[in-house]
Amino acid sequence: MPEYLDLTSAKRLLKAQGFNTLDIECLLDLTAPHSRNGEKLWPADRIERLAARAYWLGQHEVSLSTTAA
Repeated sequence: MPEYLDLTSAKRLLKAQGFNTLDIECLLDLTAPHSRNGEKLWPADRIERLAARAYWLGQHEVSLSTTAA
């Protein structure tokens, strides 16, 4: 079962990887959140996959698991 991140956790983890506010907003829009009990949640694996494409990060440098949150 995939892990999910809430908005605060997703933003914090992406900011720690060097993403700015606009990049984070775009990345979260592109990963399309799921709604669970009225709360938007983003699949961690989809965020990791898209974030790894940032030119300043290597393919294996991005790890956004909920255990890091």
